[in-house]
Amino acid sequence: MRVVKALALAAAIVAVTAVPAAASGPGGGGGWEPTSTDPFVIPAGDVCPFEVKGDIVKDRERMRTPATYPDGSPKVQDFEGVLVIRYTNTSNHRSVVRDATGTIRVYYLPDGTRVLQLHGHNALPIKAANVGFPGGDYITRGDFVVIRHPDGNREVPVRLGTMENLCETLA
Repeated sequence: MRVVKALALAAAIVAVTAVPAAASGPGGGGGWEPTSTDPFVIPAGDVCPFEVKGDIVKDRERMRTPATYPDGSPKVQDFEGVLVIRYTNTSNHRSVVRDATGTIRVYYLPDGTRVLQLHGHNALPIKAANVGFPGGDYITRGDFVVIRHPDGNREVPVRLGTMENLCETLA
């Protein structure tokens, strides 16, 4: 039942917000602020069987919050811009550079669930112990809906594109 509810929610969000989300890109309104992605290290076993280091090659991201709850916390946030990352398997030193340039719209639901609409290229790390979708460090290309439950588990009920699992690429 949880999966059916999640699929219905995801389908409804995509159907209702596809046009407004696309219209909110460059020139589609104000409130944009610069943001960035910090270099990172993901410990072995967390996402991949080996440690993954992420070095930021290019970063020109921005974000905005077009809707908030009465307490001021975000209800909807948009992220967009150029992001290029060098991923390295620190045990065998294999590395690849991947374009994660795309857009993300995040809906924060009152129960703590987050629904993300991904468009273009995006980075999507999913913990190895995830229930609902296989763990991995993914680069998505296309249109995806990701549901992050309050317990941290993620589902990917809408997949219109390709997903590269960097755990496999860098092994």
